[in-house]
Amino acid sequence: MFQYDIKKVWCFVVVLFFITKPVNSQIDNSFRYYYPEFETARSHQLILHIANINFLKNNEYKNMMEWGHTLIGYGLQPSLMYYAGDKFRLRAGVFVQQYSGLNHYSEVKPVLSAHLRLSSSVDVIMGALRGHIHHNLIEPLFSFERQYTRPVENGLQFLINRPRIHSDIWVDWEQFIREGDDFPEWFTVGMNSEYSLRDLTQTSKWKIVVPVQAIATHRGGEISDYPEPVQTSLNLAAGLKTIYFSEDRLRNWGVFGYGISYRNLNDVGPQGVNNGHACYWGLTANSPKVNLMTGYFYGKNYVALRGAGNFQSVSFIRENVYFPERQLITLKVGYNREIMEKIKFSFLFEGYYDIPDSRLDFAAGMQIVFTPSFFIMEKAFF
Repeated sequence: MFQYDIKKVWCFVVVLFFITKPVNSQIDNSFRYYYPEFETARSHQLILHIANINFLKNNEYKNMMEWGHTLIGYGLQPSLMYYAGDKFRLRAGVFVQQYSGLNHYSEVKPVLSAHLRLSSSVDVIMGALRGHIHHNLIEPLFSFERQYTRPVENGLQFLINRPRIHSDIWVDWEQFIREGDDFPEWFTVGMNSEYSLRDLTQTSKWKIVVPVQAIATHRGGEISDYPEPVQTSLNLAAGLKTIYFSEDRLRNWGVFGYGISYRNLNDVGPQGVNNGHACYWGLTANSPKVNLMTGYFYGKNYVALRGAGNFQSVSFIRENVYFPERQLITLKVGYNREIMEKIKFSFLFEGYYDIPDSRLDFAAGMQIVFTPSFFIMEKAFF
């Protein structure tokens, strides 16, 4: 009976999307952003920027791939930003995060970031990156929850924004080693690139986008005494998105489809799984305050290196748990509201229906982001 009801809900959601006029390839997460974007008009100014994020996420998961747990707490990142002209910014501060119920901070990390505008379309960031949720990757490649579990990424990042090409390419250096260390070097390389095709006609509101996304992880290091073999693995996703920009109550709506692959390059993959593939397609619709997404995921021997556990074929939380084929129906409903300038509220419901197991897992959460900036002084450094 439960399986039959879920199928009816799925059919209703699909019909609803089409009758409300058939965008991102995932839910719109922009209301969760808090990285201070580069402002060229701030030349020679010293600014105090405060990024405050308050969050609650309750995961009601009963599967073998992802823990059911609740994350509730806050993050605070005060930083001083100095604009040396209109092409360079130095940002220095500290990030602290505390989960409710703890008497100590779960994260205390210095934040130092050099942001250089090489040109009007190319930015380079070294140090603390524009990371996690800002990368805007699909969930089978990159878990949204990393905004809380790895809130500060450090390394190197290139941002490219041209009329038809947008790209985010970065290296997150997760663990540094010295000669003789008995633990491995860890780093993640990521890319999210989109190429916008020409409109079908000059007056068309349709847009066709070709996305290419990748995650590569490396564990090893030539100077480490870590006994395990070097491991390098790759997730690659490519597909097509069609977007229609509307003038009615829906801001935009569209469809997306991705082919996804997994490959381990060293023949030491988890549970002996070295190659896998998946597909992920669905429908999206966005109004000024409400976001909807529904999708279908099929994976065979798929390992999501930095992705959400719900999409895995191999469990990383339980030993010897392996499901070669995964089939999921996903549903996301988001509500976003800007309370005041620099104060944003968001709510997100996520549903994952496992078709073979006839099981529904879900998560619900909310977030308040407060990102004020205060002018301190203006002074040229030369």
